[in-house]
Amino acid sequence: MDVRINRFSIMAEKSTNAEIELRIATIYEMVVKGASRKYIVRYGSETWNITSRQIDDYLKIVYNEIKETYGEDYKKNILTKQLAQLDDLYVKNYTIEDFRECRTIIESKNKMLGLNPPDKIETFSQPKTITIKYKRSEDTQ
Repeated sequence: MDVRINRFSIMAEKSTNAEIELRIATIYEMVVKGASRKYIVRYGSETWNITSRQIDDYLKIVYNEIKETYGEDYKKNILTKQLAQLDDLYVKNYTIEDFRECRTIIESKNKMLGLNPPDKIETFSQPKTITIKYKRSEDTQ
């Protein structure tokens, strides 16, 4: 009996959805922690026995999730939450009659909402002295 191992005879098993989700979550965590693509590819090939192309597909999914999570809606939600927190702080400071802090909170809210005129930044530059030296015709001979 002739037993030959063909490189195509050993087929990789197809991953389950749960395994794929776990891989994506692991790669997501690595990206958030600042791991390089090179490190992620090496980890994926050693741990899950997958190619760099498959890892790139997972990375694409991870970056799309990050964009969806922290896009414009996220900014609006954060702004709304922070404004509510400032309102709460204002009421507490007004109750204890800390009016200086109340004013600071009002200024913070105005700045967050873009109600203040832009800050003027003055720049000063020092005049530079330029010295030009001419050669006389006597010096060249």
